[in-house]
Amino acid sequence: MTEGRIGSHAATVAIAGICAILVWPSGAEAKRPGGKHCYGGTCHRVMTLGETEALVGKLRRLNASHYDDCRRDRFNPCGLTSSGEAFRPHAPDNTASSIHPDGTVLLLRNPANQLSAVVRVNNFGPFRGNRKLDVSRATAERLGFARRGVAPLEVLVVQAPTSEEARYKRNRRYDAVPGFIGRAESIDSAFLRYADLTMRERIARLDNIACRIAANRRAPRLGLMLAAASTSRQRVARG
Repeated sequence: MTEGRIGSHAATVAIAGICAILVWPSGAEAKRPGGKHCYGGTCHRVMTLGETEALVGKLRRLNASHYDDCRRDRFNPCGLTSSGEAFRPHAPDNTASSIHPDGTVLLLRNPANQLSAVVRVNNFGPFRGNRKLDVSRATAERLGFARRGVAPLEVLVVQAPTSEEARYKRNRRYDAVPGFIGRAESIDSAFLRYADLTMRERIARLDNIACRIAANRRAPRLGLMLAAASTSRQRVARG
């Protein structure tokens, strides 16, 4: 595993398949950050939230495989993932990880073809060889290594989870992440694309809220609030 810092500009923006998957039936000790978990004679230690936060902005190379729906992948039991979220093999935005806590958001780039994706960790695994990620089938397809089965990927933690996000919650649904973001010449440019997409999404969300407020400006309750605010301003003006 090699490490390196992403470019200074990207760092500034950052501040502003085939293997056995362990699917947990309850959240008692499901993938506890800082905990050591074993399956089939292979053990992995999950990073703490602090250790994950410290990795934001650090580039690593990790071997990744992929897994599929339990009806197509005999190594993947049916049921909820270790985070409590349903597995979505058709979506190129999720991955299992044997070392990252659930809820972690990762930027992945395949250096062999420069294809990139942003995924969220929602499951535990893999437990075979030196693989650290088990992406969804769709993610492997979009990154171009589904047929090969295993590929070394450039990996960047772009968001560490909160304690609530890292905890098992039955039938949870994490906030969406961009998923496949296309070709990028470097991890820096991939990150800038992710940051741009994220900013656009936030602006669009704020615009939507503003439009709703404008549309409801004549609503009785909001009207009373505006009238009260106007009265208060007049009193202050009169001194």
